[in-house]
Amino acid sequence: MHPQMIGFPAAGEASIVLRQPQDTDFDVLADIRRDAAIQDMLMAIPDATDDAAVKSWIERRRNDGAFRIVADATTREALGFVQISQIHRRNRHGYGGLALLNSARGHGRGHAAVALLTRLACEELMLAKLLLEVRKDNLVALKVYHAAGFRVVGTLEDHFRDRDGNAHDVLLLERLLTEARP
Repeated sequence: MHPQMIGFPAAGEASIVLRQPQDTDFDVLADIRRDAAIQDMLMAIPDATDDAAVKSWIERRRNDGAFRIVADATTREALGFVQISQIHRRNRHGYGGLALLNSARGHGRGHAAVALLTRLACEELMLAKLLLEVRKDNLVALKVYHAAGFRVVGTLEDHFRDRDGNAHDVLLLERLLTEARP
């Protein structure tokens, strides 16, 4: 396997890899960035989503921590992304997140992407802890993260206001990655 690629060895549709972003990933990343429902769950409200704004967002993601494309293991087609930002090198922790296209969900890819996200944090970035902020009403994401060993360590009340102005509680989750080492 390519040294810049981390793979998930599961069979079937859950077989995915993480790879560096390529110019050909623009349409998938733009679809995710322009999807209001996905952005609300990611707790992001982009000021603009035209091509220039999306390209600027991709460049910022590439330069802040670790940003990888979730891709089909066979075709290498982009299905979404994972990211780790706000990396604190001395204390060895960072904040993770992921987003998948709607069409890529429901096939075990979310679970596989979280497993690869924790491997990226542990093996490549040498982090000891990965943190997540997840909307309390994002039940699908919470189920996936809990299954991957993350635990809720706090609640940030009325922490995120969506594009309609509705306030949402946000859960802070953590996972110690020393437990994730093979």
